[in-house]
Amino acid sequence: MRLDTTPESIFARQTLRRGALCQGLRREEVDQIAQAARWVAFRGGETIFRQDQHGDRMYVIAAGRVKLAVDTGAGQYWLQEYLGRGDHFGELAVLTDGHQTATASAVMDCDLLQFERSVFERLLHSVPGLAANLSRSLGYRIRQRRGRPRRRTAKVIGLVNSTLRTQGLLRPLAETLGEQGDTLEVITDRPQPWGAAEYRVEFLPTGTTPDEKATAVERRLSQIAEHRDRVLLDVTQQGVDGDLPRLLASCEEVWWLIDTAYADAGRRNLERMLSAAPSLAARTHVVWIMPVGEMLAPAWRRPRNHHLARPDFKVPLGDELNRRQQHGIARLVRHLQGTRLGLALSGGGARGLAHLGVLKGLEDAGFSFDALAGTSSGALMGLAYAAGMSPAEAMTEFGRQLTAPRWLRMMPGGLHYYLWWMFRSGGWDRKLRPYLGAATLEQLQTPLSTVAVDLVSGRQVIRDTGDAIDAVLESINVPTLSRPILRDGMALVDGGVLNNLPADVLSERGVDLVVGVDVVSKLQARFAGNDPATITERMHRPGAVESLLRVNEVQDHGRHSTRRNVVDLMISPETAPFEFADFGQVAPLAEVGEAAAQEAVPQLRQMLADLRRG
Repeated sequence: MRLDTTPESIFARQTLRRGALCQGLRREEVDQIAQAARWVAFRGGETIFRQDQHGDRMYVIAAGRVKLAVDTGAGQYWLQEYLGRGDHFGELAVLTDGHQTATASAVMDCDLLQFERSVFERLLHSVPGLAANLSRSLGYRIRQRRGRPRRRTAKVIGLVNSTLRTQGLLRPLAETLGEQGDTLEVITDRPQPWGAAEYRVEFLPTGTTPDEKATAVERRLSQIAEHRDRVLLDVTQQGVDGDLPRLLASCEEVWWLIDTAYADAGRRNLERMLSAAPSLAARTHVVWIMPVGEMLAPAWRRPRNHHLARPDFKVPLGDELNRRQQHGIARLVRHLQGTRLGLALSGGGARGLAHLGVLKGLEDAGFSFDALAGTSSGALMGLAYAAGMSPAEAMTEFGRQLTAPRWLRMMPGGLHYYLWWMFRSGGWDRKLRPYLGAATLEQLQTPLSTVAVDLVSGRQVIRDTGDAIDAVLESINVPTLSRPILRDGMALVDGGVLNNLPADVLSERGVDLVVGVDVVSKLQARFAGNDPATITERMHRPGAVESLLRVNEVQDHGRHSTRRNVVDLMISPETAPFEFADFGQVAPLAEVGEAAAQEAVPQLRQMLADLRRG
């Protein structure tokens, strides 16, 4: 066969050699495959094929990036993976004469090598090594997708700034990515000198017209993406009605950075940009940049006409590195690495205070979380942490607010009466509301889901939007101690009735590694002063409230294993010696929680490292 030496054919051969399909093939075999391909081009945002469409051709990427997404119903999509130069896709539908299992779309302008079914089948017969390579490649993909799906993440990220405060995100973000081993390059429109940086920085390419400028930016981003793990396009919100949407069309994700001090302006600019380029909505995340002392992001309504990507992110930024800033940046970095770490907190009355010790132990070891889910007291402790309180701050505040008066602690059954009074008098709302007011779950720094049970439908109710205090009050609403909370046709009680350890809630929300904290897995064989050795004549008769609390305790213990199958790592503090109603034992409960967390740290560190390696 005569070797085709046209530039197009040379580029096709180079593309094929770098991909899995042609590894180890002879030069003439690669040339045969290259000559059988047809060149096709797609603009950024254009659909290449749709899920359930009959597959009659497959593709190899010569330039640009492609996104595969699965339609899970109701307009929701699960991001399967991003593909770059040399990667192939669409082959399964071709081989089986079936339908596509995902929708493929161009993230930026793409050049593809297209193979019709009949052509590809002939190549498989005439080039045996091609079939072997294809089998290995498909086998690798199947292994990668086995079990819980692992997200493949974006390489080209657009950071759209509005103020000097939002510009402060880039340096700590880039430095953290570098510490995690990512190779990084930044293209920016900032005119000021950068000073020393451990990553490469270059200025935005220019052009005589907006289209020429956008083409130059797209070409440069594509070039850098060939040899870097990440490319950050750092630009301002100027030009939302002009060339900004065209620049961002080359990005796989867009982070719209809003300074909370100028929230209205940031939101208006976002809506204007999405009106000019609606296709950007699905890949645009809102990142709230907050002062360090600010615990809550502004309340806002996501645009109705544009379905923005989830989640939103909140990053407190200050002059000095602090725990809230570290946690916010860590969430962004894990998002880019395709790993989400979640913490499920069980119910258990006052024993839930051990959660604060677990959080302290994990935080001291360098861990933070991307999502929390809590039932009953787990929801209560999770709320404080999700709002930005440190475990030490939460211990102080809960100890001050929830400890029964001394005279009640001295009375027989006083702790149980105090708990009954807290529910029946609205005491929980009075103690919690001053901290967060009418804040919603969406405003919290870390996403939190709470679990309650609706007695009308007999089903669990998961809250991750709406009034944060109301969501917790529903989740801690112990039956018989309190009346059901009537809301929207539901009668809501404690989530522990059905789901005392809501690890499944996190798994359903795309968390990759779920840590469960169960404070009721170890039940002490003692009740109302009685133990198995107490003779009948000397047994103490329990009160009604004491009996009801013990019933809840035993039920929670009996249900603790029903959802363990979705927990990757279980932490079980030794809380059995503590009373269900004694919220005054903050320090000793936190101590046993911290000890349990410290014991689990090496295993968690290894599991997270394994997850990052894929």
